[in-house]
Amino acid sequence: MADPGVQAPMHKNNKATIPRIQNFISSSMFSQVNLVDRLYPHNQPAELSHWALPGGEGGWQQFTFADIIGQTFTPTTVGTSFGPTWSTHWFRVQLKIPAEWTGKEVRFRWDSGSEATLWSTEGVVLQGLSSTKTEQVRTDYVLFSSYDGSTPSLTLYVEMAGSRILGTSDGALIDPPPSDMQFRLVRAEAAVMDRMVYKLTRDLEVLGQMATEMKDDTRGYTALFTANQMINSIIAGDDKVASDLADVYFSKGNGTRAHRLAAIGNCHIDTAWLWPYSETKRKVARSFSSQLVLMDEYPDYIFVASQAQQWAWCKEYYPELFERIKVRVTEGRFIPVGSTWVEMDGNIPSGESFVRQFLHGQRFYEQEFGFRCREFWLPDTFGYSPQIPGLMRHMGLTRFLTQKLSWSFVNKFPHHNFTWEGIDGSKVLAHFPPGDSYEMNVTVKEAIFSEKNLRDKGRVSTSAYLFGYGDGGGGPTQDMLERAIRMKDVDGVPKMQLTTPDDLFETLESEQHNLCHWTGELYLELHNGTYTSQAAMKQLCRAAEFLLRDSEFLLSVATAAGQQKQLLESSLHELDGAWKKVLLNQFHDVIPGSGIEIIYPQATQYYIQSIKTAKGVWDKSLDAIFGAGESKRAVVFNSLQWPRRAVINTAALAIQRDQKEESGKELSEKLQSEERDTATYALVSVPPFGYSTTEAVTPDNPVTLVVEEATKKCRRGDSWELL
Repeated sequence: MADPGVQAPMHKNNKATIPRIQNFISSSMFSQVNLVDRLYPHNQPAELSHWALPGGEGGWQQFTFADIIGQTFTPTTVGTSFGPTWSTHWFRVQLKIPAEWTGKEVRFRWDSGSEATLWSTEGVVLQGLSSTKTEQVRTDYVLFSSYDGSTPSLTLYVEMAGSRILGTSDGALIDPPPSDMQFRLVRAEAAVMDRMVYKLTRDLEVLGQMATEMKDDTRGYTALFTANQMINSIIAGDDKVASDLADVYFSKGNGTRAHRLAAIGNCHIDTAWLWPYSETKRKVARSFSSQLVLMDEYPDYIFVASQAQQWAWCKEYYPELFERIKVRVTEGRFIPVGSTWVEMDGNIPSGESFVRQFLHGQRFYEQEFGFRCREFWLPDTFGYSPQIPGLMRHMGLTRFLTQKLSWSFVNKFPHHNFTWEGIDGSKVLAHFPPGDSYEMNVTVKEAIFSEKNLRDKGRVSTSAYLFGYGDGGGGPTQDMLERAIRMKDVDGVPKMQLTTPDDLFETLESEQHNLCHWTGELYLELHNGTYTSQAAMKQLCRAAEFLLRDSEFLLSVATAAGQQKQLLESSLHELDGAWKKVLLNQFHDVIPGSGIEIIYPQATQYYIQSIKTAKGVWDKSLDAIFGAGESKRAVVFNSLQWPRRAVINTAALAIQRDQKEESGKELSEKLQSEERDTATYALVSVPPFGYSTTEAVTPDNPVTLVVEEATKKCRRGDSWELL
């Protein structure tokens, strides 16, 4: 039965009516005569002045807000282009608010074809802005929900980045960005938004989507006829009648057994990918501040963010913003998730690195917010080691979320919910959002697909629905939340509930007895080349991991008696920083080699700095154990848990000891020369976690050393030993 006030058109069908709905709210077709033309009935251009920040990529980190607003700004206008790539431009924006706008919703609108950050004159980060060729757009900021006429003029600042939210290439997404890209400023204004028109636009949008996705269903036709009647009423000048028609339609609830989508706002930010680390720091501020704005208007809205490193950057570079976020964290609305320092690669890092990811991530959350995360949140990495369940249980975690396996080329993974068993028998609850994405846009099509695609129908009643602009950050928008409100409980679409990860997993845990088991690796049939690309990243990572592990072992030995307190305190601080650099570089687009070229010189420097720190702690610890005298007696230390027997070049050890500041190339050349000319070798046997000294002795039998294909072998009598 049709809803009251809805009259089914006599000569209308899907093919005729759906385009009518779409065109009536289109911003690209008929926008001068449709509903979109009424959305911003009045506008007032801004008066602009500009200052170009020097320094190129990352240069913004050298300036405080006070430094910036004290610069000389020169007049500029809409229509001017700014660049190049990775540059930063600041604008002083002066707005005039007419008295006739009293009682209206007033917004600031900005479009520079790039990412930007809106600041107050007091240095408060207000919101992120983004305008690109894609759908990842956020161009409005609400100045006054109802203007009271007391602020006829207003000054703001805009920090414009010479980059786009999702890659700055004009070609394919992962093409190297040009170094000289220009960004044209096309809008800077104050404008009135008609809130009734905005509501009608969202109503028609969702009804049109339902009519499209359920075109052979009675409920789809009801949505179609409702939207058509609404348009008739709007054209007749009766917006109220049109609004009431939509309200009646969306009030018709779903069945009690309808599948529930646990809608969780998020903004997966790649810590580096198509942009360097320095740009990610600003993405964090833009994304997080935008979510605080939405929370002010939508009291049921909940947002989650992973990667403690990004939270730490927010605290370091945007302390005022971080303090505002902490208030929402306390309320349970801005929620840290994931447990780790970054969303790391799932195969390359060592087991110790995995533990350190959890250690540093959870420590940050506990120190800043007083609690630990309860789940391992890793939506976008390129495969998952079978050791992960065991490592999770070791860290007290039982919940795992990802979705990347949906990208596999051939063999589709058989479950979205299952008990994952590791190679040691450890078990955790695993959940893959059945929408196969962590950046849903909140559409009817996505919601219906999420239920239809679910591979565990009848086993679970709830699935995660992760929405918000992702990869380049941004997060949910007002449009997404408005659509979610309309889809909360409407007949024909899965129920969409704004909720928390805890609620999702508690529901799934109550149904875990229905789930199947999977034992071993979760293999992704994609991105295979990432395990050979940028080989130096893998080599440096492993070198840093080994050295950090050994330096910590030696430090433990040196300070075990409690007599080296100063050494322990200073070294722990140094090692903490070194580990965090290594963990940062283990992000799933850095160590695999899937990022753009600009990120790897910085990553290389971080590895080198970490290795240097580890060597420094190593040397200080050995000096504390054996003394720092002039004795040339060699001591060989075994940091492993099994005995080792090998031939060492004692002359080469002396060179490494005496030439600590030499470059790698210079040291390598000296060692090769020593190998050829004056090498002195010793066969040593070292116990586990122990040491041995070298003694000058004459062997009982002749000893011959042979180098065969870069592998040394030592002959003692009739036997050979591999070194």
